[in-house]
Amino acid sequence: MLVGHLFRHFIFSKRAGALIRRIAFLSIGGITVSVTAFLVVLFVMNGMNASIRKRILGLEPHLYVTVPGMQNALGLEAHPVFSRIKEDTTTQAYVYETQDVILRSQDGQFRGAFARGVTRPSLEHFISQLAKLDSDKPQSSRGGPPSFTWDPQDVPDEGEVVLGVDLAQSLGVFEGDFITVVSPSGLLLPPGETPKFERVRIKRVVTTSLTDVDSQYLFYQRGKALKALGGGDLKKMGIEMWLADEGRVDSVKNDLMKFTDVQVETWKDRNSALFYALKLEKLTIGVFLGLAGMIAASSILTVLALLLSQKRRDIAILRTIGLSGKETVKIFTQMGFFLSGAGVVMGTILGTGLSLYVQKNPISMWSSQVFYDTSIPALVDWWLVVGVIVVSSAIAYFGSYIPARTASDVQPSEALRVK
Repeated sequence: MLVGHLFRHFIFSKRAGALIRRIAFLSIGGITVSVTAFLVVLFVMNGMNASIRKRILGLEPHLYVTVPGMQNALGLEAHPVFSRIKEDTTTQAYVYETQDVILRSQDGQFRGAFARGVTRPSLEHFISQLAKLDSDKPQSSRGGPPSFTWDPQDVPDEGEVVLGVDLAQSLGVFEGDFITVVSPSGLLLPPGETPKFERVRIKRVVTTSLTDVDSQYLFYQRGKALKALGGGDLKKMGIEMWLADEGRVDSVKNDLMKFTDVQVETWKDRNSALFYALKLEKLTIGVFLGLAGMIAASSILTVLALLLSQKRRDIAILRTIGLSGKETVKIFTQMGFFLSGAGVVMGTILGTGLSLYVQKNPISMWSSQVFYDTSIPALVDWWLVVGVIVVSSAIAYFGSYIPARTASDVQPSEALRVK
């Protein structure tokens, strides 16, 4: 009761003084804005990271299994590890081949690419996942009809390939155009010798919203295209796996690693650099926003310093009627804590409320023809909300305690003697 009475009359009453009231309101406003910005920015980054993770999980195999030195599809399918994989009927597993290639358009444009040859069921699964991701996008962010509609005839057949949209744009080619695929080993041939090449038709240009795939990948049906390039050391083969539950990737990896002659890599391993960069970016932005909030909260020190300076006689009267020095420090610490807490509570409510709204209604900001992410998503982390409240409360308490300690130094006899 005493703390609330003093808080109301010492800070927000007319008797408190215009300067203290203004600084108090500015302090509460600054803390509110800082906490709101901190939560909104981090929750938006959470949403963007979750969007990237969802696209990777949807379009990239969960595990890659390779047998060093094995360059034959029949040999891979006969290997014991393939039999172990097939024991789980919910797992989809396909043999794939990859190789680096050089693409040349009819206009003479060259570009390096990463060719990936898979089976027809694998391509159908990839395209169905792409269509599913497109259908999950908010209607407002699509900018028109879905970018990819599944059609069995979209699977490339004999002499046909699928290109990522950025790769196609860099070459200046479109669906139906022909390109020449050249093996990089031809660059090492003596002058006069013709490198291995094959002319293929672009069946489809796709947008996956994954930078690496859209800018580097060429897909084809294994055994139907790029047969003229042959094998050699440039071609690598392996087994791609899609699990019904992606949370089992680590346990499945440990089980397959029991085969001493195989190598297993998860989607997390292949994208570890990306996720580390996203985590570091989020941490860096969070630290700087937190420091900005602490700077805004430091104005509470100014409020308490002015309050203690102007109310020395009132403090002396309280001490005279029996208030101890320890109780005086406690009262003024609680006053500073309430002042900071008001800003923290309002900022938490406002920041969380805005983030929940954006989470339910992603904000469409730009054209899908220019940006991969056409909307601003958000993902509220309630543990972060609790952490902000706890840490902010601790900072507010200790920040208020430091200037409040000077209240115990007030001597009633000296303060009342001064006119």
